[in-house]
Amino acid sequence: MQEQKTLFVDYSKCIGCETCEAVCRFLYDTPRIAMSRTIEGEIVPLYCQHCEKAACQRVCKRGAISRDAQGAVLHDSMKCRGCETKDCLIACPYAAFFATCKSVAVAKCDLCKKRRAEDMLPACVEMCPCDAIKYVDREEIESLRTPASEEAFKRVMSHIRPKKFVD
Repeated sequence: MQEQKTLFVDYSKCIGCETCEAVCRFLYDTPRIAMSRTIEGEIVPLYCQHCEKAACQRVCKRGAISRDAQGAVLHDSMKCRGCETKDCLIACPYAAFFATCKSVAVAKCDLCKKRRAEDMLPACVEMCPCDAIKYVDREEIESLRTPASEEAFKRVMSHIRPKKFVD
């Protein structure tokens, strides 16, 4: 079985420099990773975690969301006609779908599909100045977690979904 790759962001290492969003905007016009400011003032990237059981894929009525052989959850803008409900935006627990005012209704990370096809890493991984973003096999994530990264992740999740993650 082929490795299932995804991104892992160690928010405890992230310095909020916005390099990941800038490189994504440069490559795609509409970034597929977006910076957000938490209530505490911390600037953090929101990104697709390419969930094993992707809620966005489950709720898409047009079949515009699929998974590739490496595990990336992909959005097909040709099948997506921007349903009025934008169920994918609501279903994503990581706020990783972004409504646009461009020719596509929504955008999300595809782990730099074209770059991966040429054996390159996702651009955000290569450009992150503090090595906070990793492109890893899903099974490696557990070994990358630290108490500091877990605490930082909880802070970010409480920013994204405050009611679900309040202690």
